[in-house]
Amino acid sequence: MQKNTFSLVEEEDLDKNSGFLMLRVSKLWEDTHERALKKYYDISYTQYAVLASINWLVLHGQNVTQIKLSKHTKISPMSISQILKILEKKDYAYRVACIDDVRAKCVLLTLKGKELVHQAFQVIYTVDEKFFNPFGENRQKFNIYMAKLLSANE
Repeated sequence: MQKNTFSLVEEEDLDKNSGFLMLRVSKLWEDTHERALKKYYDISYTQYAVLASINWLVLHGQNVTQIKLSKHTKISPMSISQILKILEKKDYAYRVACIDDVRAKCVLLTLKGKELVHQAFQVIYTVDEKFFNPFGENRQKFNIYMAKLLSANE
């Protein structure tokens, strides 16, 4: 006989639940970045993620639009718009008319934004090395599994 849903919820061990573990780990990971970025650069992790994505996409020859940023970062277009307004006020990014789509605005980094991405990357890299150190030689396998989750759920 099958247990009812309420019983399953009461009996679920959240310390073994993939979704709850993902939530806790991702929040902990984000908080480590948030603290480091606020301390050294007075930006949020989400702002950094958008700046880093702009940088990466431009380096790979792409015209960066708000929609492309949203798809790349998995941040909603509305939130991307709000983040870009903040980054523009801080003189880290700016928008121009896209050559290939006159209805869209392309996003680029200012010199100040490029410098920030390169400086902050060193901090993020150091934080990540410490955070993911417990994986040891299994880190590459972890990355493969995360990539599988992303591709299976897009």
